[in-house]
Amino acid sequence: MLFAFLISRKVSNRESARRSRRRKQAHLVDLELQVDQLRGENASLYKQFNSADHQFKEAATDNRVLRSDVEALRVK
Repeated sequence: MLFAFLISRKVSNRESARRSRRRKQAHLVDLELQVDQLRGENASLYKQFNSADHQFKEAATDNRVLRSDVEALRVK
């Protein structure tokens, strides 16, 4: 009886460990997919940021030119 119980426990523990490894592997796959998705999103946001930064710098330059023109017209 005790021997059968111990074998049953051993089998049960092995199955539990196997399920745990499968869950861990599935979680790892999910995390890898999430990493890929976030990297793509990060690249897209980085492009948007660079575009906005470029537009801001152009607007700041245009603003300086216009202020200079206004000041020149005031002096005349």
